[in-house]
Amino acid sequence: MVFKIQEQVDLSPYNSFGVSHRAAYLAEIQDAADLREAREFAGSKRLPILVLGQGSNTLFIRDFPGLVLHMNTRGREILPGAGMLRVAAGENWHELVKFCLQNSLYGIENLALIPGTVGAAPIQNIGAYGVELEQFFVELEAFELKTGELRHMSKADCEFAYRDSIFKQDPGQKLVVLSVTLQLCAEPTPQLGYAGLKEALQGKEATPQRVFDAVCAIRKSKLPDPELIGNAGSFFKNPVVTRTKLLKLRESYPDLPAWDTDDPDLVKLPAAWLLDKKGWKGKTRGGAAVHEDHALVLVNAAGATGEDILLLAQDMSSSILQSFGIALQTEVRIT
Repeated sequence: MVFKIQEQVDLSPYNSFGVSHRAAYLAEIQDAADLREAREFAGSKRLPILVLGQGSNTLFIRDFPGLVLHMNTRGREILPGAGMLRVAAGENWHELVKFCLQNSLYGIENLALIPGTVGAAPIQNIGAYGVELEQFFVELEAFELKTGELRHMSKADCEFAYRDSIFKQDPGQKLVVLSVTLQLCAEPTPQLGYAGLKEALQGKEATPQRVFDAVCAIRKSKLPDPELIGNAGSFFKNPVVTRTKLLKLRESYPDLPAWDTDDPDLVKLPAAWLLDKKGWKGKTRGGAAVHEDHALVLVNAAGATGEDILLLAQDMSSSILQSFGIALQTEVRIT
């Protein structure tokens, strides 16, 4: 494909909320050579750059006045060494999970049906049902927009944390992920720590395929399909608080659930539970709504603008701060 810059592009097909804002320019990126040309073009016009995969974790609240780089790189390569796999950033994540099962590469079954691309996975340090990407991460190749150079980054370089990485901070926001290398398992290693998953497999042998099927079934039962109604999955992160804060909250809410973290002094609380307590399911603002079955999911119910969705999210966050003294943080990137 010949490298081409498009002008005044409607972004509704490029974000899972389906909100209609425009990009001044958009380029489909197939390889590092396209990135170099895009960088030169943006530099010549002094344009800001936004990197976009499938837009499954992005909320546009205004037109973007610069150049959107739509990552469309492709390729999956099983490397020498048991379980080693290199994957291009533009590959679909869920399709990668299926590919791994088909090739006896195990460990990421719990991350099935997470929307988005492989390149977005380390940025978000995606995780679900007791597993996080960083457990299988080896390295990635990134293109540095500031210098035009390629960089190989280790796990330590990426500074992974809960739904976070260096790519969300100032030092990493000028880096474009080109490929990700993972170390998977040659033998099944089922992770059944998540209660719902353990219950779904009770009485059955926990094969990788059954774990995959169970995760898909659980996700489909809880989360709406963005192909049917615009959404980005969980809008907020689960908050982390001190154990002292938890004990104080349980004086008023004795049934408040909590999970341990790597820090013995901190626990993680379910944001959905907090929002349920405040009755947010089904509430609307403009064309935006909170999903009737899951208070953590905001949807484009009726031609919502990005601002509709943002204002609803702000109302939700304010109510949790007032009631529980907890500031919710968004998982979704707002631009």
